[in-house]
Amino acid sequence: MRKKEVVDFRSWLWDGRSIISHTGGVSLKDRGFRYGQHLFESIAIRNAQALLVTEHLKLLTDAARRNGFPFPRTLASALRRFLESVSLSDGMLRIYLTAGEGAPAAPICKAGCYITWEPVHFPTTAQLLEGYRLTVLTKPFLGDVWGEKSGNYAGHLKALAGARAGKVAADEGIVLDAKGYTLSCAMGNLLVWMPLRIGDKREIVLCTPAVSRGARSGAVMSWVKKNVPVMERDLRPADLRKVLAMAVTNSRLGVMSVASLDGIPLREPSLSQALAHSYLEYHGLLRRS
Repeated sequence: MRKKEVVDFRSWLWDGRSIISHTGGVSLKDRGFRYGQHLFESIAIRNAQALLVTEHLKLLTDAARRNGFPFPRTLASALRRFLESVSLSDGMLRIYLTAGEGAPAAPICKAGCYITWEPVHFPTTAQLLEGYRLTVLTKPFLGDVWGEKSGNYAGHLKALAGARAGKVAADEGIVLDAKGYTLSCAMGNLLVWMPLRIGDKREIVLCTPAVSRGARSGAVMSWVKKNVPVMERDLRPADLRKVLAMAVTNSRLGVMSVASLDGIPLREPSLSQALAHSYLEYHGLLRRS
């Protein structure tokens, strides 16, 4: 009896009319390959369903507009139909919008679009309860494109490697800008629950670094903002020491609670655990996680 073949990678491309299966690679002439001139979105596939499709397509559309990438309605419609109909096992699906062929700095006339899927490990309920260990990175990010999901991702990878190689054991790192303000985590957005005085009352407020500072826009963060009040706020390391709870969000993790910051346990992890539970419940994932 022949063993069932295990599929560990699939890919597709936009041929100008529809999205078709693709077994080749990206042209070496494509500026997305030559110069890293591409944009991307990462979408979780859970229970054969693509999560937060509307949010991801809006983020990709907005990024294309900011960066001068053509993104015709025919492509947007084809991507939506593909995402709503494709049947895949649990994994991560990534959409890449490339600059296509052309000279450096030349206008982008015809963007390429490639889609890939591969299986990944999603956090279990036990892992979400255990939470991540975070550390504040001492080396700031000195560039100006931190929040853009593009081929220029070296800064994010260096930050993640720095967090995992630090003196304090950590799963993720909090990245600061040149002025000492929090941007985000290396590979996701940051949420913090802070005790703040609002008027004459002291309340626990859910906060996130301001997008105007360069924080990335994320689909899971968009979901959070639609479901609970979130305040954008400038955060320095001293502010982070005062928080009650934290969470990291991205498409693979969903909402990951945080157990400790620089080796010090957070005081109220149940706050972030409750939000992680709500995210799983919203997508019908509690039994599978």
